[in-house]
Amino acid sequence: MFLKRINNVVGYKNLPDGFNADFSEEITYIIGSNFKGKTTVGSLFNWALTGTSLYGNEKEQVSDDNRKIKNVIVDISFVDNYGIEHRLIRDKGRQMNITLDDKEVKQEMLAQFYKDKDIFLVSHNPYYFASLEPKEQKELVRQIIPTISSDDAFELLSKEEQDILGGPIKHIGSYSDKKNEAINELEKEYNENIGKLQAYQRIALEQVEDFISFDKEETLNDLQDKYEMLSMNLGSSNLEDLQRSIDRLDERIKEIIDDKLSDIKKDYNREHEKMELLNKEKSICSTCRQEIKDNKVKEHLRTFYKKELDKFQERANKLKEDVQTYIKEKNEKIELMKKLSSSDTQMLQEEKKKLKEEIDKLLEEKNSILLHNKEVQIKQEQINKAKDNIRLCETVQNEISEELTKIKQQKNIANKLKRLTIEKQKQEINKYLNKVNLEFCRENITNDKITECCDVSYEGREYKKLSKSQQARAGLEISNLFNNLSGLKAPIFLDDAESITDIQEIRNTQIIVSLVIKYNPLEVLYDYSEVLARKKASIERESKEKEEFIIEQAA
Repeated sequence: MFLKRINNVVGYKNLPDGFNADFSEEITYIIGSNFKGKTTVGSLFNWALTGTSLYGNEKEQVSDDNRKIKNVIVDISFVDNYGIEHRLIRDKGRQMNITLDDKEVKQEMLAQFYKDKDIFLVSHNPYYFASLEPKEQKELVRQIIPTISSDDAFELLSKEEQDILGGPIKHIGSYSDKKNEAINELEKEYNENIGKLQAYQRIALEQVEDFISFDKEETLNDLQDKYEMLSMNLGSSNLEDLQRSIDRLDERIKEIIDDKLSDIKKDYNREHEKMELLNKEKSICSTCRQEIKDNKVKEHLRTFYKKELDKFQERANKLKEDVQTYIKEKNEKIELMKKLSSSDTQMLQEEKKKLKEEIDKLLEEKNSILLHNKEVQIKQEQINKAKDNIRLCETVQNEISEELTKIKQQKNIANKLKRLTIEKQKQEINKYLNKVNLEFCRENITNDKITECCDVSYEGREYKKLSKSQQARAGLEISNLFNNLSGLKAPIFLDDAESITDIQEIRNTQIIVSLVIKYNPLEVLYDYSEVLARKKASIERESKEKEEFIIEQAA
């Protein structure tokens, strides 16, 4: 794309109405002394195409302040990247009117020529990139960096590295983040497993006491046999137990005689009285005390009372039998108690008591040994289990270690892949750079992480430390870089270029250069020899004026 001609200008800043100029496809020089409108001429193409200033200001004052202007009109001709010539007229009054090839269009229609306004401004104005904030610079660089597909990037690795990765990485940034997360998790698991392993090792190294055998089992059995024999001879009761049993039998006998038999006797007498009343000549009802004249009723009642009397008698007989049984058992216990109270029996009781004490002592010893052996068994089982767990933990540690090694290798290879990709991208970028170095990624050695940046240097020096001439040269290289990588091929307008003496032509790119030449009117030239001629004349005139001034002062 290049500017072919400024056809007409009306009311645009300080340019005279009707201003027009032709432009070379290669390099064009706009010269003149200060305040002659060189920058104004250079800004015409940008304003006509984008509606903004050279620095992207959409509200820039473009009308001439020294006169009343209703409309500002810029009429240009330019050739697009397909070689098609267009005529563009921007007419700014109360409204903005844009005409492209005799058809009224909107600003969006013009975007087809410059695509992204900021990238176009970087390509067109070598000073625009330096005016942006670092964040904006970084974003623009990110947009124009040549894209390298994951498949092409994968081919930059060795066969061994490719095998470790297992395939191309689609999203290398998130890939590294996921690998870092996996490494953190595995290292955490590894450390936790070390804690478990150390705990199991402490258990496995603990000392275990020997099992103790109980060698008095035969003695215990003999004592228990003797005790059982004595128990059978003496019975299961001692004197105190017998006395308590006799007392309980006395209580039961007394309860039957004094309470239960007494109650039955009362009930029996009551029913017998009813029977007597019924057997008299005049039978009287025991309930209502009225005479009963019906013989069937009498007979029925007699049968009922007889059954009741028999029932009470049966219950009384049963209780009497119980009393006789309890009396017999009581007498037997009394006799037994008398026998047990004899001196021989007391000796046997003492012997039985001693046997019981010896048996209890041996049982206590046996139980203590059994408890000790059980504890030893449990401890041995814990140690065996700890040894099994140690083997398991060691297996897990080896697996985690192998997985950690693999993931770290994958992460390192991924970082290497990112560096190789960046180097590949830089190779493409460096095709369009000479003394400028543009770093768009920075590697943090501490965490081995690559982050986006935008560091510009010229001959090894930071951009902000450069002289004005060096900044202009650096900006020219950056504009050329953006122009080529974005495919815009926009004209480059280099303003205030008088400090640069050797502006190189850039292949397939139109360059418009603004130079200050003292005393010179505004001119558009196409040959640098003419520029030098104007500059020579300017120097000679300035020298003559100084000489005249010195003579005048001397006089």
